[in-house]
Amino acid sequence: MPNLLAPHGKATLRERLLDLGPIAALGLVLAMLWAFVSWFAWTYRDELRREHERDLSSLANAAASQTEEVLRDAEISLRTVDLWLRTRDTAHPLNDASLVQMVETLHTSTRTMIEIVLADPAGWLYRIPSPSGQAFHQLKGQPFVANLAQPDTNGFQLGRAFRFSPDSPLRLPMAMRLGTPRGGISTVIVLVNLDRLQQLQSLYLRGTEGSVAMFSREGEVLSRAPELPGFVGQQVYETRPDLRRALMPQSGVFHVQDSPADGQPRTAAFETITDFGVKMILAEGESKALGQHRTQRLVVLALAAILSMAAMLTTMVLVRQHRTLRERDAELLATSDASPLGLFRADASGKLLWANETYLRLHGLAADEVAWGWLLLMPEGGRANAKARWQAACAEGKPIDMVRNISRRDGTELLVALRTAPLRINGKIAGQAGTVSDITAQAAHERAQRMLHAIFDMTPDYIGQMKLNGDLFYLNPAARRRIGLAPDASLAGMNYTRFTAHERQEVFRQEILPAAIAQGHWTGRTSLYAPDGTEVPVDSTALVHRNDRGDVEAISMVLRDLTSETLAQRERLRSEAILRAVAQTAPVLIAVLDTEQRYIYFNQSYGQHFGTTIEAWRGRHIRELIGEEQYELSRPAIEAALRGQHKDLEKAYSDRPELMILDVRYSPLRLDDGEIAGAICIARDVTAARAEEARLRHASQTDALTQLLNRAGFALAADEKLAIARQHNHLMALLYLDLDRFKPINDQYGHPMGDALLRAVAGRIRHALRPNDLAARLGGDEFAVLLTMLHGPEDAEMVATKLVQAIASPFMIEQHDLHIGCSVGFCVAWGGQADLERMVAEADAKLYEAKRGGRGTWRGSQLDGTSGKDAPLNETPAAPA
Repeated sequence: MPNLLAPHGKATLRERLLDLGPIAALGLVLAMLWAFVSWFAWTYRDELRREHERDLSSLANAAASQTEEVLRDAEISLRTVDLWLRTRDTAHPLNDASLVQMVETLHTSTRTMIEIVLADPAGWLYRIPSPSGQAFHQLKGQPFVANLAQPDTNGFQLGRAFRFSPDSPLRLPMAMRLGTPRGGISTVIVLVNLDRLQQLQSLYLRGTEGSVAMFSREGEVLSRAPELPGFVGQQVYETRPDLRRALMPQSGVFHVQDSPADGQPRTAAFETITDFGVKMILAEGESKALGQHRTQRLVVLALAAILSMAAMLTTMVLVRQHRTLRERDAELLATSDASPLGLFRADASGKLLWANETYLRLHGLAADEVAWGWLLLMPEGGRANAKARWQAACAEGKPIDMVRNISRRDGTELLVALRTAPLRINGKIAGQAGTVSDITAQAAHERAQRMLHAIFDMTPDYIGQMKLNGDLFYLNPAARRRIGLAPDASLAGMNYTRFTAHERQEVFRQEILPAAIAQGHWTGRTSLYAPDGTEVPVDSTALVHRNDRGDVEAISMVLRDLTSETLAQRERLRSEAILRAVAQTAPVLIAVLDTEQRYIYFNQSYGQHFGTTIEAWRGRHIRELIGEEQYELSRPAIEAALRGQHKDLEKAYSDRPELMILDVRYSPLRLDDGEIAGAICIARDVTAARAEEARLRHASQTDALTQLLNRAGFALAADEKLAIARQHNHLMALLYLDLDRFKPINDQYGHPMGDALLRAVAGRIRHALRPNDLAARLGGDEFAVLLTMLHGPEDAEMVATKLVQAIASPFMIEQHDLHIGCSVGFCVAWGGQADLERMVAEADAKLYEAKRGGRGTWRGSQLDGTSGKDAPLNETPAAPA
């Protein structure tokens, strides 16, 4: 409030500082606004870009994993055919029935993604089988044809993508020179169907600007989806040295300013499939979020500029407004005179310095009687005492809140409310400021209200009063007892609709309240909630109370409890409706059959499962709906339920897009007298639960780092293999592998490098084995292999030699050339005499012999089933370091 006693036209220093406050506040707001704009326009944009790069890297990793799986299957197929030809003495392998069957098995096991062919040194391709024995195509321009002709070429090589004809699929050749050439055949080649592989890779593309490509180690484009004419086969490193530098790490993200597709910028993420020297590159245009941010940034900048201009204009307006503040002081003085409250100010001595017109009018005083005129309205004998108390309150700064009677000079009696607060200037008490209001009519109204409430307190009916929005401000004792509310409990925040059902709330708002307001009252039947949650039916009367202007001030509700019979009937109907609703909407399948196995009822879930409704099947036999096969499976359980027994079974539906497994229970339908009137079927979908059990079982048996079996998984799988071997008396072998020189590499380069090396070792172990052999990581750098269906002990020796040689080959991991080796101990036994504990002990002992013998070698023995002793096998020389 302005200083109404200050001389007009003179502003104090404090008032001038207050005048500058709005301008300073506007400046602070503008600074905060532009700080936010700067963050949004640049910092937030960079965060969006980093998020896009992380998402793209995840997609590239997933695409690379799927591609590696296909290439791994191709490599396994190469080595499998090579191993077969090494171990078979056949001069004409093209039409060998065993080879044809094995090639067909490999073809189907890889989802027909690969095709296996044989080739001679000149690059002529032969199909398997080849009844005519004639070549069907000659590879031209493939570097591996000449490379594989060299005697020192080992392992497999990737070629260039090609088509047999313009309309045939694009194929990627992977070739390996045979260890034992047969009948003029020197090379086995796996042709990967790139069209189908690109379809799988395209699943990771987002939007119309995405692309996925594969580069060879030398920078040759192996494939790209979508296809670009002439792009496959290009040596991009020669024309794009910057791309060579960007793709040097194992994985990462880089940005291309001119895409080969349309010359537009792209963001690309890449992953390296290390064992095959292939780079998987996933590229996308600008993300949707970044595109939206560009538009939003323009909008934010425009809005910030507009707000800044508006703030500047506002500042100019404030400057002009400050010029009129002194005029407004006078306006405020006039407003205070027009206030319905009497306003006044007194100094520290209690003398009134100022009072508005309302104050003077309430007291019936003249303007020159402001100082002590109020004392003239009091009895003469009490004036001195009243003045002393007032002066003491003003001097001590005590606030006053009181009600007192005054007798004006015209003889009228008023009841007024007096409220004051101390006035402090620079921490010192300068007097009191206060208000005086006439509460004579309000007091009379409150007395009438008390009388009315006394009547309400005695009635057994439930009476409540509320505002137009339903907020309660009064409940009589009977109503409080009915809803379980204490007599002195506060009604703050309590609404009438809290004690009514949801559907009754809508009826109250849409029907009862409008009718009561229009007519002044409403009478009808409704309900309220009791403390135990039950719904109590009541006869209700609503009365509308209006003020002098006709506005609704309050609504009174008078409620009378109905009979207990009505309440019981309503409760029965409600319970029946709830049971029907629960059965109809339950997620389980519910059906009820009569004694003739005909449908009486089934719920909505049951009907949706079979694509029908109960109206179409009521009275028809269950066999007609579920089919003969499912009925024969369920019939024993149904008949048991009709005999009064409970029967559970599990049913699988494989004729759906996905396998569905139902847990079904049939129970008897008994009447009140115990008679069996039919059977109840309750079925629950447990497909997800069974799938989760299988997933957890697999996870518990797999090593998380290498994806080989762990110790527990190896033990379970080995027991199964042993049981088969004992049944057919197959020869089998257990191999224990321990890595040499692994710990120095782990210590020198750190555990992440050690983990990567273990994964690479696991990959080479898998490649050296047949698909039905077992491989496991027992812990640390120890591995185990179980070979089954061997032709002789020399097969185990050959595999041990392959493992030693494979792991002795250098590993290229993150541009580090790592050299390790391994020692192998194994035990060979016939299935009829095989014992896993003895084989483990013997293989472990042979492993330590290999370690002591110089490492990089193997030691083996064969269990003698008659004597229980072991016979040593030939030893392999140590592998080169």
